Amino acid sequence: MQPRASAARVALLALAGSLALGAQRGAESVLSAEPPARLERLEAQRVVLVEDAGGEGSQSFIMALVLFERSVDRVRELLRQAERQPEYRPELKSVKTVELLPDGRIDEQKMKILFTRLVYRLRYHEDPQTGRLEWKLDETFDNDVERLEGFWEFFSFEDGRTLGRFGSRVDVGSGVPRFVQKGISRKTVLTYVENTQKWVDSGGSWRP
Repeated sequence: MQPRASAARVALLALAGSLALGAQRGAESVLSAEPPARLERLEAQRVVLVEDAGGEGSQSFIMALVLFERSVDRVRELLRQAERQPEYRPELKSVKTVELLPDGRIDEQKMKILFTRLVYRLRYHEDPQTGRLEWKLDETFDNDVERLEGFWEFFSFEDGRTLGRFGSRVDVGSGVPRFVQKGISRKTVLTYVENTQKWVDSGGSWRP
């Protein structure tokens, strides 16, 4: 594993390990350790990167804070609607739930980058106590990408808004053409987070 990918993996695991504790806290408490400049950008921009590794190659790693104007329950309700993801993710051509599990589901997603189609399946799990939503590749399926994993964690503000904490690691693999690698790069992951914020805040009516 390359040093950058290894460091990103360690950071993702470290943050994931802290989420169970953080889930019991409010958004104000979670943000109390953040620098003032970052909080100002969050209020102004709604999406702020807190960790960013990987460029336009086959790997990307991102962690971000996201400010939603909707309540935690409403944010979760919208993001559970997996089949609606193409509404705010133009690169996705279809999303289909292929299996319901006791603790989540398995979705098959079909993505098109220029003339190349990628098919993969994601296993979703939602923690019933913390509400943390996480996903990773279903290893029983012949996926067209090497690694795809991530999470959403949500915290309530006293005024009813929601703080989202997002993390994602993507490795499309060296066997994928270079132009496809660039199409699923850091920029695309960041666009997904920004589009999600706009779509949720609009109640599902916004389109890119």
